[in-house]
Amino acid sequence: YAHIVRLDSARSVPELVEYYAKAIRESGPRPAWIVRFGGPGAAGPHQTASVTQDLAPGSYVWICPVENEKGEPHFGVGEYRQFVVRATNAGIAVATAEPVPTATIRLVDHAFVPDSSPLKAGRHTIRVENGGGEPHDMNMMKLAPGRSAEDLQRFLNPERARRPGEKDDPPPPLHELGSVVGGFAAMAPSMAAYFDAELTPGEYVLFCMVTAPDGRSHIEHGMIRQVRVE
Repeated sequence: YAHIVRLDSARSVPELVEYYAKAIRESGPRPAWIVRFGGPGAAGPHQTASVTQDLAPGSYVWICPVENEKGEPHFGVGEYRQFVVRATNAGIAVATAEPVPTATIRLVDHAFVPDSSPLKAGRHTIRVENGGGEPHDMNMMKLAPGRSAEDLQRFLNPERARRPGEKDDPPPPLHELGSVVGGFAAMAPSMAAYFDAELTPGEYVLFCMVTAPDGRSHIEHGMIRQVRVE
């Protein structure tokens, strides 16, 4: 992941890293002053990911929330970087108009609501809208032969590392579950983003890796959906 978070003007980068990492380690509510602004979603080894979205001027931090085998987020051990977005002029803003989507997926608490058109094989620009009251991310993975959405629900639950009886049961290598084809990192309610994906026929799964305030992942709350691409 290349997760973007907005840095509150009253907070420092070390504070953001400390409090956010502590919340993840303890499966606790994320600090209210941390606003999640999306960013490129999951990418497998040697893969790339990109999104198109609007960022207001301000100070932000890139972080990687993926956890190691001990349940420590990567940004808690150094994988983060601050950056600043500055105001631009109107001419540039016109030149960077929003992409034209080929499909739209709306996120609610806790489900995916695709538009009525079934996804067809080919190149897509997918618009994703967070219509829920909580932050959400979206990952899209093509299932490996013989795998199911239930396999992803079990092995990709971000809270596994903190669950007795689960943390010592190592998941299979990612490529045995499927291949990531696109998505975006967690973004706040009312935000929208676009990502491009090349889809081939087969079974895919949409899932959200965010952890709810009750310490359960959105996957556990049912935010996982299998879709077919024809």
